[in-house]
Amino acid sequence: MFRLILLLFFATQSHATEKGTFVFNRPADNPQSRYITELVSLAYRNLGIDVKIVDFNHRSALVAANEGELDGQLARIEQVGDIYPNLIRVPFSLYAFNLQALKHCKKCTLNDVKSLVITEGYPVMENYLQHHPFSGNLVRVKKISTQLNLLSQQKVDAALVIDFHLPDSFMVQHLPDWSRDNIALIQTYHFVHVKHIALLPQLQAQFQQLANNGTMKMLREKYDLEDKDIK
Repeated sequence: MFRLILLLFFATQSHATEKGTFVFNRPADNPQSRYITELVSLAYRNLGIDVKIVDFNHRSALVAANEGELDGQLARIEQVGDIYPNLIRVPFSLYAFNLQALKHCKKCTLNDVKSLVITEGYPVMENYLQHHPFSGNLVRVKKISTQLNLLSQQKVDAALVIDFHLPDSFMVQHLPDWSRDNIALIQTYHFVHVKHIALLPQLQAQFQQLANNGTMKMLREKYDLEDKDIK
């Protein structure tokens, strides 16, 4: 009940601050993030709001957004709102990606390997492991490159990775000897800080309109993205 009252309070207060400039952290540079950035910026522009993308430490961006230092997150998985309660999800999926398991063995499962490496700062990996506990040695690293190096040097047996984080050159070199399995299809959503909660229906309507008029499809084609199952 208290949270509902708090949300309603922010909703009434946010009308005066909706217009202007919203600030989000710059994601890693790849076709997926460029697609998301352009799509979200277009939705805000249609509402008369400018979007500013700033350099920000990836691992602390969620904390900053939850505290209101940033106005939200361009795209995150649904469960982020459970961990950071001040981040409110716009209920319209913007993009779907595969969480994958890279393994040295061809026919084994994650339950069969003795060590697994994940990258810090990506809740999707922690969330997956909460629902699929790993009993072996779990290694956490700060960089994707470190994660892939440990796997290449056979210091770990497997890695959880996001499909579009894998360089093509890396997979050309290693895929013949490894297995690469899709283990979950993950939907991503735009999040705003609770002070902007009044914008949720407008943003949802904008994303729906951009889907209906073909803009989302055009942007996916522009950035050469696979059209996965968007819900």
